[in-house]
Parts: sequence; structure tokens; C-alpha cells
Amino acid sequence: MKKTLVLLLALMSFVSFSQENLEEQIKRNEISSNLFDLVVAGSFNITYERLFEGNQSLLVSATFFDTFAYYDVGYIEDNSAFSFKAAYLIYFSKSKDHAGFFFYPQLKIRSGEITTDEGWFFDGNGNFTPYEFSYDIDGFSAGFGLGHKWIFNNKFSLMIFGEIARDLGGNNNDEYIDNVEPRFGVNLGIRF
Repeated sequence: MKKTLVLLLALMSFVSFSQENLEEQIKRNEISSNLFDLVVAGSFNITYERLFEGNQSLLVSATFFDTFAYYDVGYIEDNSAFSFKAAYLIYFSKSKDHAGFFFYPQLKIRSGEITTDEGWFFDGNGNFTPYEFSYDIDGFSAGFGLGHKWIFNNKFSLMIFGEIARDLGGNNNDEYIDNVEPRFGVNLGIRF
């Protein structure tokens, strides 16, 4: 009887210790960066995602040298644009923890100006001068996105996504850029 009681107490303490370690291993934060925007548009992005119960999360993202969609990415001479985005991700997997297929609504605010090299202007006297065009991309937009996330070793994440947003105001360049902005991304991140 004494041996059974000691064995039972040892087993209970092992189970409780295992549960504490399991709770410590659950990661609730993730930091990532959009490598697609970095390569294609030259934008630097840092994203923080707070993971909640029920396979949902809140994502906030800041992008430096942002562009509107991918307009003029090959011709940008100067870029002072900055954007801040908030999104609420809903993951659809029942077996994976904050991974798999997801959907999100989003809000984005952007401020800044982009100067592009539009080519050369010939003045008729044999002189060529560069022609630059500047436009601001200040504005507020709302939209949604879809994507998929993979988790490796319960630490690293790879996320691909596409999103579309509509400009809701502030953008005064309707004659140059559209009101609808498509974006794509490949985020590489780490959970902690």
C-alpha cells in the first residue's frame, strides 16, 4: 500500500511537471518580414502577430518605403512612404496551432510620397533632360486577404498570402493610381 501511494504521488508529480512544461512550450508571439516586398518593391516590412486561443490572432505590420500595389517599382527614384496595417487572422485548421489556411480582414493607413523616373524629355534643341513624377500615397484603406502558413520545428514560420484593399479616402491621385490595391507576400518568421 505504501509503495502504491509513493508510486501514485510520483506519477501525479510527473504529470503535473509535464503539463507545466507543455504550457511553457506554447508560443504566443511571432515576428516576421515580407521577403516578397523586399525583393520586388524594395519595401522593408516588420510584422508582429499575437496568437490567441481558438486559432485566431491579431497582426500588426509596419512597412518602410511602401508602394501602392506594385506601381512603378522599377522606376522609383525616391520613396518616403510608410504604412501601418492591422489584421485579424482566422485559421481554419482544427489540428494545427495557428497554421494552415487562413482568412483576414484588414485596415491600413499609409503616408508618404514616391518620386519616379518617367524617362527622358527631349526639348527640341537636342537636349535631353530627365523627367520625374512625384505623387503622394497618403490614405486609408480596408480589405481582406487569404493565405497559408507552415510551421517548422514549432519555431519557424513560412506564410504566403494575397490581399486586396480599397482606398477609402485621403488618396488624391485617382487619375494616376487605382482605388483598389492588390498585394502579395511571402513572410518568413520566428515564434517565441
